[in-house]
Amino acid sequence: MPMLARPAVRWSLLIALWALVGAVLWIVLVQVFLLALNPFCHLQAPGVARVQVVSVDRNQDSQITDFVSVKHGDAERVLNLAKDEAAELRPDDEVWILDAWYADGLRPTQFRLTLLRVLLEYPALLLLPAAWGLWRVGKAKRAADAAPPPPVRRTFTDDFHLRAQRFAKPAEEKKESATDEHG
Repeated sequence: MPMLARPAVRWSLLIALWALVGAVLWIVLVQVFLLALNPFCHLQAPGVARVQVVSVDRNQDSQITDFVSVKHGDAERVLNLAKDEAAELRPDDEVWILDAWYADGLRPTQFRLTLLRVLLEYPALLLLPAAWGLWRVGKAKRAADAAPPPPVRRTFTDDFHLRAQRFAKPAEEKKESATDEHG
């Protein structure tokens, strides 16, 4: 029996996968709710870029973000990074930057590219492995519920009785002797 066909494993995986789907939907719902309440928010194209840090400057107006001047090819940009991420950067560092899908004045608009940050900014990406997992669990359940093949039927022959029949009278002699005894 495959591992996913076992009911305990299958139910544990189903609960975990549906909890993941619920968490992703909750995060997306909270993001949309916060966007709806923020009048200064606007959508922007998400992107990833490898940039070279020119300088890190303090943002006096924000307790959350700092400005980071970077060079992307020939163009210079000013990024709005979180204070802890900006504090780690030094001039002439080359880093990967992830642009958020929306910009507002309250939170960072760019982040250092990490797997955790990608999943936090774009949680809907987690729905792809969750859908694949739900499909695999469903496939395993259908395979487990399929009718098992009929058992192989074997007939065992009693060897003792076969050997004893060698010495038995032929069927015709049995009939004659039976009529002689009764007649």
